Amino acid sequence: MISKSEVSELFIVLFGRPTEGEGNTYWVNESSANGWGMIETSNAILNLDITKSFLGETLNNNESFVKHLFKNAVNLTEFVSDEQKAGLKYWVDLLDNGTVSKADLVGHFVNAAKDPSNAGANQDLFNNKVIVSNYVADTIAKLPLDGLTPDQQNALIQKTVDIINNVTSNSSSVESAKGEVDGLKESIDEAGLNKIALTTENDTITGTEGGDLISGVVGTAAESTLNPGDKIDGGAGNDVLKVDLKNNFKGLKDDGYIKNIEKLSLTNSSVSNRTFDAKGIDGLQTVALSGEKGISVTNLANIVDVELTNLKADKFNVDSIYADKVLDGSADVQNLKVNGVGAKGASVAITADKIETLNLNTTGSQSFVSADVASISVKGNANLSLATGAKTTTLDASSFGGALDADLSTSASVTSIKGGNGNDKITIKDVAVNVAIDGGAGNDELVIKGSTADTLQPTLTNIEKVTVDGNTKDLTLSLKKAQSVTESSFKNIAKTVTESNGNVETVNILANNATDKAVTINDESLKTINFSDVDDKGASVRAKGKIVADKATELTINSNKVTAAADAVVQAANATKIDINAAKDTVGLTLGGVAKLTDLTVNNKGAFALTGANATDLDSVKNLSVNTEGAFSIATATSLKNLNNLSLNGVSADLNSVNVGTATLASLEANINVSGEFKLGTTTAKGDVDFNIENVGALTLGAITSSTGNASVIISSATGNVTLGAVSATQGNLTLNAGNTLGNITIGALAGDIVSVDLGGVLGTINSASGNKVEITSNEVTYVGSEISKNVVEITAAAGGTDLNAQVIGGAAADDALTIIGKGDTQTITASGDLSGGTLTLTLTDATKLSSLDISGVKGLSAATAIDLKNVSVENKLIVDIQGSDAAETITANSTSATLTAITLSGDLGGGANTVTVAPDAAAVAITTIDLSGLSATGGTLSGTITHNAAQTALTTIKGSAGNDTITIGKVNDGLTVTGGAGNDVFNVTAAKIVTADTPEHATITDFSAGDSIKFAASVTAYGNVGTVAGDTLKAAIKAAIALTDKAPGITSADKETTVYGFTYNGDNYLFYNNANGSDSTTVDDVLVKLTGTTVDLDSISLDGATGVTIA
Repeated sequence: MISKSEVSELFIVLFGRPTEGEGNTYWVNESSANGWGMIETSNAILNLDITKSFLGETLNNNESFVKHLFKNAVNLTEFVSDEQKAGLKYWVDLLDNGTVSKADLVGHFVNAAKDPSNAGANQDLFNNKVIVSNYVADTIAKLPLDGLTPDQQNALIQKTVDIINNVTSNSSSVESAKGEVDGLKESIDEAGLNKIALTTENDTITGTEGGDLISGVVGTAAESTLNPGDKIDGGAGNDVLKVDLKNNFKGLKDDGYIKNIEKLSLTNSSVSNRTFDAKGIDGLQTVALSGEKGISVTNLANIVDVELTNLKADKFNVDSIYADKVLDGSADVQNLKVNGVGAKGASVAITADKIETLNLNTTGSQSFVSADVASISVKGNANLSLATGAKTTTLDASSFGGALDADLSTSASVTSIKGGNGNDKITIKDVAVNVAIDGGAGNDELVIKGSTADTLQPTLTNIEKVTVDGNTKDLTLSLKKAQSVTESSFKNIAKTVTESNGNVETVNILANNATDKAVTINDESLKTINFSDVDDKGASVRAKGKIVADKATELTINSNKVTAAADAVVQAANATKIDINAAKDTVGLTLGGVAKLTDLTVNNKGAFALTGANATDLDSVKNLSVNTEGAFSIATATSLKNLNNLSLNGVSADLNSVNVGTATLASLEANINVSGEFKLGTTTAKGDVDFNIENVGALTLGAITSSTGNASVIISSATGNVTLGAVSATQGNLTLNAGNTLGNITIGALAGDIVSVDLGGVLGTINSASGNKVEITSNEVTYVGSEISKNVVEITAAAGGTDLNAQVIGGAAADDALTIIGKGDTQTITASGDLSGGTLTLTLTDATKLSSLDISGVKGLSAATAIDLKNVSVENKLIVDIQGSDAAETITANSTSATLTAITLSGDLGGGANTVTVAPDAAAVAITTIDLSGLSATGGTLSGTITHNAAQTALTTIKGSAGNDTITIGKVNDGLTVTGGAGNDVFNVTAAKIVTADTPEHATITDFSAGDSIKFAASVTAYGNVGTVAGDTLKAAIKAAIALTDKAPGITSADKETTVYGFTYNGDNYLFYNNANGSDSTTVDDVLVKLTGTTVDLDSISLDGATGVTIA
């Protein structure tokens, strides 16, 4: 079975017109008898021949059919926007694909038109058409089509179509349409009457056995057809005397009479009030008065039903229309029908002091009246605004179908109030305990205005809403006897209001409430709070007030116009979930006392400041979701200590003064998508911290710290500048991807177990205030620099880590730079990447445990990389393997440690002109070994410098690299062995002088070979191989060697000064530098070198006066 409204819906979409009463009732009964719903009823209507004839070819074209429905439902004829085109296609496709039949589609179409998700102007228009159609069904039982020609029938039907077509989405159009319906009803009724027109003469008229319509005019003498001497007898039937008052009618005279007339209809179209003296008119049942300026009727002989239409005067006096003694009874009843009487703010006062009961009946357009009558009843369908008086004790609108706005605030003695079937508003001041108020059907409101009570407990039935409008005392409002109330509103609150024992679900905070006088709602049922109010014209006005909703667990807060966050205050101690929907005119809202709040959603249309009453008021929030169409911000509240999820979409958000999390926070995931700027204070967590910035204009994030988890900042798109504070995830992974930043980016210090940074798409400068430097502390780093801007990266090994791995890829800037800083626990450093012409700096001052350094994967270096290993010492040994880049390395290992015993360097230094310098200072007295034998330089050159300090008396082994080494011996230590290695080596022994002449000490060179040279002194005069010599001691052998003068071409005299003697003794080759002659033996100024390890042809040695001796 379908309802009256559903029949109206079908007729509107199919035919574009309303239903009259008989037709509507037919389809309601048919659907009931057959068990039909909307679709079955629609199918039955579509199968009618008259329907097929009406729709014609429209039925044969799916698109035309759908367009027909749109035109009738919402006046849509042109499908221009993408949304309109998509809507048309959707419905047409359903038919084209055979998904639904036309009857099915009509049912679905109507349901879609009413669906709350489609709320808006079109839905309001459709609903208003349905309201008017229902009014037609209630008002006009049947269109009198019988006996009319087809053209006349079509014209009458077209009038109903025109009425529907004049309806808009504005509710005022409904009232206008109802007036048109009433006019049509009157014309239909009059059409069936016999028409009799009065003349300017004194007429004698006798009506027919049926209903007669007798028409006349009161005007000038020349135009008046109703004359004092007329004799009018309506006869049988229901007869109407219809008079157009262009002037006053002063009554009948002489033998004139009017009788058997049941209805007197008077119209005043003039610009002033008119009078009509009814003396001598007998048998009237109804007097109808129409005209804005009003008609003053007098001397009615009996109580009649009065009809007022379009009266806009300030009053209508019921008492004065009757002759004396007519109202002398104690139970006089006046029936009064009103149509369009008064106006908003300009009610018509009904004076009825002699009437005990006033029965109001409304038709057509809304009326605005006041009446001070003991008993008042209301029926009809048109809306009514009614103000009662001090005498009023009962108001009964239980038969009323319109919307009633009844003000009984001056009716202190009222005992019973009954609303009607519409959405009623009943206003009182204070109400006695024994007063019963029944709102009836519809969504009804009780307004308590200007209360002077401190306690109220009204007895309410079918009242859905209670409004408190002003109070002079702290008010306790009990709704124990008002369980139907689900909504409360508050306005002009000057003292506190405490509500309890109710089932309130919705609270409206309206205008002019004192924010220091809270409204307290003690109902667990509360779900919705609205900060919203409008003026008499429907325009938004400033809402203001404070509500305490400590028993609510979930709240939706809607705000319309709030001009300051302090004007909208909400306290909800037990709320775990709050959704805020702020309109464009809402600048903010204050939340306080929300210690259990975990889920907070904000949807704001304009600039909006979410404000805490105190700094810690938002600390309980775990999930914050913001959809902002304006600038969103958080004020006063400075922390979100328990925030786990942040979702922010829209324009912009300023949370710069808000710090998120604590050291115990489990995790934070933030998803940001805004077109403007996003700012946030610091973020601290124990677990993972993830920022996913999908879109942002400008970005400012404070320091981010995760003590045990990972930290991630992913910026998919930033059109402005980005500022990121220090980010730390020392026990987890740190990921920063800002590769699509179009502006400048400023990054604080980064620290993580594993750090991954991608700035590849950054177009602006990086860390311009700090020389472009990005500081990273980690033992595992991957860094992709900007392809355009300068990249300066400083990577510091994290404490406790032994292996530092860094991969850095620079961009096009030739001044990119990478600095790697080792620390006390660093044992290995591996660097790779491409600096594209940049530089690499290694700071190893604290890397005392370093054992391996690999920069072979670093490409694109434009300068040599300095490697200073002087502080390395592991178990008193400096042992480091070095893998060099394709550019040069400059290595130094000049230890100052007094306990260091060995220096060993190895590895392939790769391309470039590589140099190694090992020159421990005098403090390094414990060194026994210097070994560079493992060093090479594939693809490049290698030169080494080893300098032995005289204080290093424990040094026994020196090994050069595979390159050209310069080895300087500072003192001839006992057993000192030197190996130059491959390359053209220079051995400087100028300081390795004999210490004891009788037992001359010497250094041993194990691989003196071609290309090598030994420097004995600043200048050597001669060299010669004197061959094999004999002697009991090495000293004796030396003495024998320097005595020979005929063995070497360069030695022509014995004991030749500044001369190097080559000789063989006991199978070993020696070189002896004789500093001066005259001793014929060794002295402490001489130098002795033993050559071992390879067979040296002493004859192949040549003399270079500056260098010493060289094997050519």
